[in-house]
Amino acid sequence: MGNGTVISLGQVIVDLTMSVEKNPQPGRDVFADEAGIHVGASYNTLHAVRQMGVDARHAGILGTGPWADTIRRVFESEGIRHVGPTDESVDSGFCVALTDGTAERTFISMRGAEARGDESTFQSVEPADGDVVHISGYTFAHHTGEGLRAFMRRTAPNRRFLALFDPSPVVADIDDETFGEMVEYRPVWSCNEREAVLIAERLGLPMHQGTFRTLIERVARRLDSALIVRVGKGGAWLARPGAEADLVAGFPVHAIDTNGAGDCHAGVLCAELSRGTGLREAVGIANAAAAIAVTRRGPATCPSRIEVEKLLAMQTL
Repeated sequence: MGNGTVISLGQVIVDLTMSVEKNPQPGRDVFADEAGIHVGASYNTLHAVRQMGVDARHAGILGTGPWADTIRRVFESEGIRHVGPTDESVDSGFCVALTDGTAERTFISMRGAEARGDESTFQSVEPADGDVVHISGYTFAHHTGEGLRAFMRRTAPNRRFLALFDPSPVVADIDDETFGEMVEYRPVWSCNEREAVLIAERLGLPMHQGTFRTLIERVARRLDSALIVRVGKGGAWLARPGAEADLVAGFPVHAIDTNGAGDCHAGVLCAELSRGTGLREAVGIANAAAAIAVTRRGPATCPSRIEVEKLLAMQTL
């Protein structure tokens, strides 16, 4: 097994969560039933990496102020190293998340230091052989996306590390040039069903020919790279160029909160790949971790490695 590091080029912010019966009407006040402050975004993926016992580093920008201090405290407590720039002129961003009595969620976000990058943001990031670089599509929604594009151009010619791209719904909106550069970079693509359809649309593939399985097989061929598509309790499809897609089985559990399950899956996948685990086996391990995560409330609920191994052992009995 290898002993690589997982490096995130994503963004970390603070989430202010509130549970309310109804969202307030204009000019009115409401009181929250519950409230919390949680570090979120790419932290959820890094948390999953650490739960697997793998070295995790965050190369994005952190700011200066109370929100950034909150992030740094959580990083220190979990052994996540910040190896990216610090912006001393502005705090890190935050998001106010309101969940009403029907479980409908409303978000108001404030961009911070993480969104103020440029072409130099990731210039000091030098992944070693065996490392895994996690790339979030959300980074392309801000100026920091220029730094991500510069990183890909710099490392593409002689890349010896693995890159995993979590496109997010932003994949529908990034410009054609950026999308083309990501395809040429040939990362492992890891997404949910809706995002897989958005990718197929960006590639100009016909949407109504054949099954979902044949669609993702065509997507993998056009991407010329492996494609992982999460399908909830059904597990995840693994499609590789020129091969039939393989459904890696999930685990029957009673889900109570799917928030953050995709981040858990991506983080465990990155961790296992950095250890030298084969792609199909890594997907199976990530499926097990995500299955446990959805039985717990909260976005950062990735189980420990021991818990995942116990669930996998039960499957083989």
